[in-house]
Amino acid sequence: MKKVGRNFASTFVSLLLIAAVLEGCGASTDNKKGEAAPTSTSSAASSSPKAAPVSIKMFNRVNAGIVLENNPVIAEVEKLANVKLSIEAPPINNYVDKLQVLMASGDLPDLVYNWGGADANMETWAKNGLLAPLDDKIAKYPNLMKNITKEMWDGVKSVNDGKTYIIPRANVVNHWGYMINQQWLDKLNLKAPTTLDEFTNVCKAFTKNDPDGNGKPDTFCLSFSNPSLGNNSIWNASNFLASAFTLPIVNGAKDTDGSYKIREKMSGYIPYLTYLKQLNDEKLIDPEFLINKIYVDQEKLNQNKIGIIYAHQYAVMGNISKEKESDKKYTYQGVLKDSKGVATDWVTPATWGGWMISKSSKNMDAVLKFLDWGNTTEANTLFQIGLKGLAFDSYEPSTKIISRTADQTAKLPSTTSTYMTIANAIDGNPAIIENADTPERLGKYKAQLDTAMKQMTSVNVPAVRSPKILNLNSTIPDVVKKKDDREMKYVMGAISLQEFKDFLEKEWYPATADAEKEYVDYMNKLK
Repeated sequence: MKKVGRNFASTFVSLLLIAAVLEGCGASTDNKKGEAAPTSTSSAASSSPKAAPVSIKMFNRVNAGIVLENNPVIAEVEKLANVKLSIEAPPINNYVDKLQVLMASGDLPDLVYNWGGADANMETWAKNGLLAPLDDKIAKYPNLMKNITKEMWDGVKSVNDGKTYIIPRANVVNHWGYMINQQWLDKLNLKAPTTLDEFTNVCKAFTKNDPDGNGKPDTFCLSFSNPSLGNNSIWNASNFLASAFTLPIVNGAKDTDGSYKIREKMSGYIPYLTYLKQLNDEKLIDPEFLINKIYVDQEKLNQNKIGIIYAHQYAVMGNISKEKESDKKYTYQGVLKDSKGVATDWVTPATWGGWMISKSSKNMDAVLKFLDWGNTTEANTLFQIGLKGLAFDSYEPSTKIISRTADQTAKLPSTTSTYMTIANAIDGNPAIIENADTPERLGKYKAQLDTAMKQMTSVNVPAVRSPKILNLNSTIPDVVKKKDDREMKYVMGAISLQEFKDFLEKEWYPATADAEKEYVDYMNKLK
């Protein structure tokens, strides 16, 4: 990354479609002006033209291809929002590590993006006095209050003192399923699996029947990856598979008997891990799945090493930036059905991390005004599609059809993406479906999403703000690490099922008893 500003080493970041890989995440937007990006309607853009731009230092996360020095989109952002941005953007792969170093340094920028949202890290930084409480200020900013729902605000309140230290980055609703190599399926005369038995058969075929046609036993069924957000790979990237065991990956969902429990007591927990062990024993799963860093699973998919990864509905089109034949090679599929034939799509509040303002910032109101502008259609459209003439020729918001030349398409990944947005959706809608820039691609995206949604049963899961269950990583870190280690060792065959169960009974359940009680009481009161 190139440098922008005096005190920072690199440039501009923001999240996504994952996914996307996934990345970021559509119905029409509220912009009805047709081809051009809308004119500004925000308080930031309507400030006096004679006022000097306010300097804002940012720490953000952006895809590697973006070149932010002399970036035309950033220049237009600065013009419309009347700001001067100085931004550091470490690479995605070690963003979380760099963020930890930054927060420990004591020399903080005005605005910091936290990928994990209101996570244990945010709680620690707030408790240590590094973050500004925002409750007395946010109501003054109409776009923040309009675009960010009460559910989203409730989902980020501190579990320690009930205050708001982070502004949610509004996102579209992600429906997490999986992305599969459709060419391999077609070659082997198979269909995308919807049940566990079908999934197992596809796994065996992808591993043993030479789907890439190179005559070598060098392919595997699937892989996962670990983004270092406090969960091991088993839980980060596998909800499409855990759904076959009616095992929600997220807190806030009930077990099969209708009661709330910690995950480790749910009926599908042991069967799910045992199935992963079966895949590993039969050498059907990527042997590195427990140590892959973020996006390594996607890289292996694009390299024809594996055939399945977890993904949301935008992932196939988003992957075009890394694999130009993505829309021809892969398809998006929904989660697997359980033994009762139900494919449960657990849907959490539509946020993608959030923005923290450092308590030491001298420009707090200016930063909030900038974020307020970032939650407008004008900002969202600019970040997602770029500048007319440079990045596209025409754009129709109602259909999301955008016209670009080959040269514009080639240059787009270096200027902007869904990762660049302040808010990734306005009123729940993105400006475009990333890379679905032809009627054919847009049609494929809609057809695959429609098919998946007809097969799945969506269940809305509230944000859980039960302090003890959320703070296990900090209150009993050694036990949590030991539990993760035991899960992995059981899946890898290093310990027996009885040894694993003994650990749960003797150590994990007693250590988490208070947290589980608080969590269950919290959820029952929510109704």
